[in-house]
Amino acid sequence: MRISCSSSSGLIESVQPSSRTQLLLDGVEYPLPLGAVVLPGFTDAHAHLIGLGEMASKVNLVDATSPEECARRVADHAKNLPAGTWVQGFGWNQEKWGVPQLPTRALLDALLPHHPVLLLRVDTHAAWVNSAAIRAAEITPGWIDGGEVLLDEFGQPNGILVDTAMELALRHVPPITTQQRAAWIEHGIQECLRYGITCVHDMNVEPERLQAMASIAERGGMKIRCEVFLKAQGEEWRAVLQPGPLANNVNIAGVKYFADGALGSRGALLLEPYSDAPDTRGIQLLSADQLAGLAAEPARRGFAIATHAIGDGANRLVLDAYAQLRRSHPDALLRVEHAQIVHPDDVPRFAALGALPSMQPTHCTSDAAMAQQRLGSQRCGYAYGWRNLRRAGLPILAGSDFPIESPDPIAGIRAFAERIDSSTNKPWHIQQAISPQEAIAAFTEWPRLGIPGKPRRGRLAEGYAADVVVLSGDPCAAGTSQAIATIVAGNVAWAWT
Repeated sequence: MRISCSSSSGLIESVQPSSRTQLLLDGVEYPLPLGAVVLPGFTDAHAHLIGLGEMASKVNLVDATSPEECARRVADHAKNLPAGTWVQGFGWNQEKWGVPQLPTRALLDALLPHHPVLLLRVDTHAAWVNSAAIRAAEITPGWIDGGEVLLDEFGQPNGILVDTAMELALRHVPPITTQQRAAWIEHGIQECLRYGITCVHDMNVEPERLQAMASIAERGGMKIRCEVFLKAQGEEWRAVLQPGPLANNVNIAGVKYFADGALGSRGALLLEPYSDAPDTRGIQLLSADQLAGLAAEPARRGFAIATHAIGDGANRLVLDAYAQLRRSHPDALLRVEHAQIVHPDDVPRFAALGALPSMQPTHCTSDAAMAQQRLGSQRCGYAYGWRNLRRAGLPILAGSDFPIESPDPIAGIRAFAERIDSSTNKPWHIQQAISPQEAIAAFTEWPRLGIPGKPRRGRLAEGYAADVVVLSGDPCAAGTSQAIATIVAGNVAWAWT
């Protein structure tokens, strides 16, 4: 195959048969090492571009093996900070600890009595705070709409805030500057290029982040394509009147809603109670009628509608809302973000409604042991049900949800095809795996279907965007394969040296 790319048009000009793989950029052959594989540039169809840089600025708790280790890391970080300074961390996961129980404020209070502390769980759907943060934010006991303040045996906040309850503390954290946001986004861009990612569907973006993106684009720094999905649970999306280009490589594509929380914090909305907590079915953030009502105007204006739904209860709710939207807006572009647990009865409804599942394969391999506890064997048989959805004829829009998972698309491709439980190194419900070819399409060709206008990207074909990744080897074969060059619009945006 001989692939000719033009930087002036930004397109692939021709693809011709050849006895060996050749990649030409503006007529000059790009040197390919022995064994290299050329693919369309990867798209991450559900990510948080700012997140990689933002999390690098916080205390990293991803690999902490106990709550005590988390608290020690945070205390070490805070020891030279003035009293009263907020301290933030990211990535704790009680399922990786010897005793998989949610932590409490007491441990943080013992080491950090004079600093408000806010530590986000790895799924960003729960926060661990100390008493100083509870006082600063004036947090009181009980449920709030769409979230919960967990309580101790005395009926007082125990230090865990779930879903919307996190906002009680987050609104007291010092504001972020535009320059800081821009630096974090630029860090994310470079990380994406390093993994061969040429396009990101950036989720839950607020107006301040759009300003930072525009400032980066003005100085030529948006080196990947960014399809923006605006934060829309409130009224933030109204800052943009219609979808379309905002700046070079920045396009407003859709709006993002939340129907439920996350499985790890038991906020995902299930049809039946949790296997390990039979007194709860999770948290419902919107009703079907509310979602249909909120999404009607953006759908009319041409925005794609993307809704977070993890539990089978939330997925059914979203499909009910989308059925209403289809009647009034038959051409609306509808996406379900995560679609982790879809009851088999609802799979045909995805296809009938044309609702596109946007799924993150490494969530499955990271969460398998925890999911088994939360759901039990029967529900796990259809959880992360990629094969069920493919059998119904649905394309899967693949992503990573970084920074929650690694941005590496090759890890995602292998997770799709192998479903190896990271805690046991054994296949987990392998009947729901998809083929390597489908996995590659999910990270290259299919994500464009979730963007208004279905831009011509994700294929090595004449007239398609000249977005290309050169890999050191076959991403589906045993051994290590990694990106060695990333080309966007016919220009080498990154190369391994």
